[in-house]
Amino acid sequence: MNVGFVARAALAAALVAATATATPWASAAENHLPPRPSIGGRATAVTETQPVAAWRLDDPSGSLRAAAWAGPYRGQPGGGVRLGDQGPDGESPGSAHLDGGDYSYVNTNGIAVDTTRAFTAGVWVLPDDTGRDMTAINQSGISSTPNFSLGATTDAAGNPTWSFTLPSADGRTRVTGGTPQAGEWAYLAAAYDPATGTARLYVDGAPVATGEAAVPEDTALWNFVMGRDGNDYSTRWQGNLADVRLWDSAIDPAEIAALARRKPRLLAHWQMESAETWDNGLTVIPAVDHHGHFLLSGDAHVTTDDALAGNGSVTLDGDGDYLESDIPPLNTAKSWAVSTKVRLHGTPDRDMAVLSQTGRQADAFTLRHHTADRTWRVVLAHADEPDAGTTELSGPAPGGTQTLLLQYDAKTGEVQLWIDGALADSEPYAAADAWEATRFLQAGRDSAADGVGAHHLDGDIDEVCTWAGVLSGEEINSL
Repeated sequence: MNVGFVARAALAAALVAATATATPWASAAENHLPPRPSIGGRATAVTETQPVAAWRLDDPSGSLRAAAWAGPYRGQPGGGVRLGDQGPDGESPGSAHLDGGDYSYVNTNGIAVDTTRAFTAGVWVLPDDTGRDMTAINQSGISSTPNFSLGATTDAAGNPTWSFTLPSADGRTRVTGGTPQAGEWAYLAAAYDPATGTARLYVDGAPVATGEAAVPEDTALWNFVMGRDGNDYSTRWQGNLADVRLWDSAIDPAEIAALARRKPRLLAHWQMESAETWDNGLTVIPAVDHHGHFLLSGDAHVTTDDALAGNGSVTLDGDGDYLESDIPPLNTAKSWAVSTKVRLHGTPDRDMAVLSQTGRQADAFTLRHHTADRTWRVVLAHADEPDAGTTELSGPAPGGTQTLLLQYDAKTGEVQLWIDGALADSEPYAAADAWEATRFLQAGRDSAADGVGAHHLDGDIDEVCTWAGVLSGEEINSL
């Protein structure tokens, strides 16, 4: 750390001591928790730069402090902060909710990074509303201009946009871009590089704005605060914040893109190794950790002969056999993925379904074998209506055991069919066409919204998995 930074840090500390009651902040060693991997879960090799300050904001509800896993300062939540909320990956606790009121902030009482030199800041944000100035993270200035501020604002036409602000010799530099959506998570990152004289703003891993910037060397550093500008309290954040990180360098854009990717959350995994018979006579296959069950119907049963994977598979004879989950394991209105291993018996002489997600009057999706051209065919209905429009995908079905994965990416508006680790087909699928099927996942039949069912599978099925979110190619290859 340079001498100027040390001097400014000492000045800030003295001013804090003079104006606030001392708080027994823990030492850096006490606060430095083992980092929970955020970039992990992908096979791509992206070097993760250690931040100089970081807060997950995934502290349990009722916690009096927001633990730091990098840097010496724990966060002190105001009364308008609720810890323990669901995070961007769907896990709870995983974020902090700030109500936008007078005490809607998390203060660290410390300087997180030297903003007169190269730095990067990143945070997951979920705004409750848009159309006004809101500060997500901010390092305050002793004067009215903050050391930096990252959050939301409006453009000249009054449209909401994301914003990155830095001090300059004549006031401030602001770069804006992207469009905030109320109730939708986004990953914001901002980088300042004095060597090139640039400020860059990233949204969901993609650069959206660049501007010329030069932070004065004599800028006085001040406290790092989440949820409001330390000088302008009118810009309080209303919504959720998670995984705040600061680096003392302009980190590689590839790392920002990796951080911005939400790791898919496994909802259910059926290994098809064994079945259980309940007191009521139902035979079920439990998911791993018993997160739901598949109910066996007809002559469907587990076999250990020539299993597709592991020690067992479920075999169906095509004469009314199927499996049905006892929970709706997918929200098909948001990003999702489902996969399975399948092997058909003999040469099919009719269309047969492998997986379907049922609604009241239609299947949100059906994945079936199409006999006429020996392909896997996906049909996605655009509404829970019998005659709704559809989007279709297809890929080769040469026979033998195959691994199939179907996924919908709500961010990109695309559906994909992967076969044996390779992308077989993709099509646009608008958010307006996606809807939440409120009934159950089925294996071995489709079109079951009327309670009758069709296209019963004559074959073996194994390793059914469902996720909230979408998988990368590397993750799919590992299935």
